[in-house]
Amino acid sequence: MMRTDSIHAVGPATTSSPARSTPGQHRHRRTPLAHGLCLIGIALAWSACSQAASGPGLAFKVGAQTLEDPIDQDDTTRLRVEVELSTARFFDEHVDLAFAFGGSPLGTHRETYTDYVDDVYMEDTYRDTLSLLDVRFAARLYPLGSASEIRPYLGAGIGYFWLLDAWRDTLSDTIQDPVFPDVYHTYTDEYEGHDTPAEGFFPFIMAGVTFPLGDNGELLLEFQYDIEKEDNDFDLGGPIFMIGGRIRF
Repeated sequence: MMRTDSIHAVGPATTSSPARSTPGQHRHRRTPLAHGLCLIGIALAWSACSQAASGPGLAFKVGAQTLEDPIDQDDTTRLRVEVELSTARFFDEHVDLAFAFGGSPLGTHRETYTDYVDDVYMEDTYRDTLSLLDVRFAARLYPLGSASEIRPYLGAGIGYFWLLDAWRDTLSDTIQDPVFPDVYHTYTDEYEGHDTPAEGFFPFIMAGVTFPLGDNGELLLEFQYDIEKEDNDFDLGGPIFMIGGRIRF
């Protein structure tokens, strides 16, 4: 009967594994989001103090996002969740501004390589867990304004996205004991870390409709389309369909 002893070591990786499945290298950038967040805060505070009939809103949305899979480059549809802060509707309920944060899990990809050299069985298993996060700022136009409780709208804006990769590389060597032929020893090293293979600005358009729910609530149906959401050979743009609810304070 064969017995196997395992020696397990875990440590931070200093280099990427050659089995890595995501193309390109991480590029560090300075993202000018602080100025945008300040402007959004000013807009929300201003709308709270304005004479608009509606107040600032907090919305939660869930839906489906279609994009190019970062691994095999085929179209894939993923769950998307989004939280949104919006200003009051002003100009007689015709316009508001919105800031949103959302994202989608893109799944886990594994690759295993094996070899047998000089009586040593070698195994290299690489795993990538990918996700997509973005922030976006939009202006929306409500053509009917205060003339209708049901309000269709059109909008456009700009966002910033991050493709995130949490990876782990497991290297194992199995050798036969030189004294006891039926005994095998396995030595394992693990390396793990995080990368951002792609990031950048992108424009988007949107359309939707809201339905009143009570005094301060709204049911919303929304379509968004991300344009040129590309970086480092990744194309993450495409359509988004969402449903959600909003409370206006």
